[in-house]
Order: sequence, then C-alpha cells, then structure tokens
Amino acid sequence: MPEGATALEIPTDRPAFYECFKSFGVPAAATAFRLVTPPTETRASRPERITIYMPPPPPEMVYFAKRFAYAYIAPLELPQSFELLPPGHGADATVRFRTPDDREAAMRRQPFELDGATVKLVHEGETSNCSRARNDYVAHVALHDYPVEQRTQKEIGANCGRFGFVREIDPACFAAPDLATVRVVLQLEDPREIPRHVRIRYHGGSTSVIPVEVVRLWDHAHSSDAHGQYVPLFQAPTAAA
Repeated sequence: MPEGATALEIPTDRPAFYECFKSFGVPAAATAFRLVTPPTETRASRPERITIYMPPPPPEMVYFAKRFAYAYIAPLELPQSFELLPPGHGADATVRFRTPDDREAAMRRQPFELDGATVKLVHEGETSNCSRARNDYVAHVALHDYPVEQRTQKEIGANCGRFGFVREIDPACFAAPDLATVRVVLQLEDPREIPRHVRIRYHGGSTSVIPVEVVRLWDHAHSSDAHGQYVPLFQAPTAAA
C-alpha cells in the first residue's frame, strides 16, 4: 500500500464469481478441468447493468472515435434526402463526420431543425445507455492458482476487466511457476464488484478457477503524484549480477 494511505474496509458482500469466456483460438490451460455449473448458479435473466474496464485506446482509435456523434431525433421520421448511419449506443442514429473538427463544428451549431424534426448530437460516452465509472478506489489483489498460459498482460487485463482496470502487474509473476499467485493493482468504481473467484471458460468446455483475494484497499488519490501520474506499487525485479 502507498505510504501515507489509509487502508479501507474490504467489503464482505462480494459476488461469488465472474466468468471470462475465451475465444476459439485461445488454448486451454493444462490444469483446466470440467466444471459443471449447478442450477443454483445459473442466471434466470440478464443483469440490468455491467461494468467493463478497458485499457486506454491508442491515438489512432481516439481520432477515429472523435469522428462520430450520436443523434436523438424527435420525431424519428426524417426526409429521404437526409442520410444517417444505423442507430447505436442507445441513440436514434449515428452520424460519421470526415474529421473530429467537423464533428465539433456541428456540435456548436445544434440543435438542428429539419422539416419539423429536431436532431440533437452528443459525444461518445454521453449517450443515454452509457455512464462513466468514477474509479475512486485502488485495490491490491492476489489472483491465486493462476495458470501460466494466461499469464500475459493482455489476458490478465481481460480476466480482471469485469471488476477493475489493471493499473499494474507484479513483474515477478511472469517468471513464476505454473499456478503461482499473480498480484495486480486495480483501479475501480466499487470494491464490492471484486468477485471471490474468476472462472476462465475455454472454448473446449474446460475451466480454470482463480481464487481472488483483496489484500489491501485505499483511495486512488494516494496512488498519484503531484502531477496526477500513477505511482507504481511493485518494484521491478533486479537483474542478476
């Protein structure tokens, strides 16, 4: 835990497990096994809301995203001469502009009135079906019995993506033997989202079960320096002399 940080109470009402489903091309871990989900653990309905923590996109994807806006139209019927892309992100339509500057110019001129219809544009992340996570907490989490086949930065981030954004992975874990503990630092909105187990489901039907231990929990402000930059918790392994 960072110096000067106060340890917060670790929630006890955490979910029993989350499942991470791997695609066809991802090989199953050698230690994976067949796990039958009992009826008591089968969802009767889809959850109303889920949180997905994503890594920062590369600059070219940021540029691409800034070319789009999402339109709310009242009433929805428009003249045939007005062309829009199909609906997306809860909006009535998606509008693609040539450049991000073109989009911002249109934003400044709205709302638009077209033959009795009103068109309102909003940015990505501002649509009615999307909300931004506050990510006020930082947690030191231990992923026990972690298979070596899943021990890459990409896979660890994906396996934790339902309950936190991976800020840091202990470098020592990458050289550790199979089923060794992987230690990560997560930034997240709600510590109660951290499950007690992660079940990695492979395409062939086998599963790796990862017990999840919350080691410490603190306010995210203690993990940033005076410039707002993240301060690592783990030390890089020293090179052998």
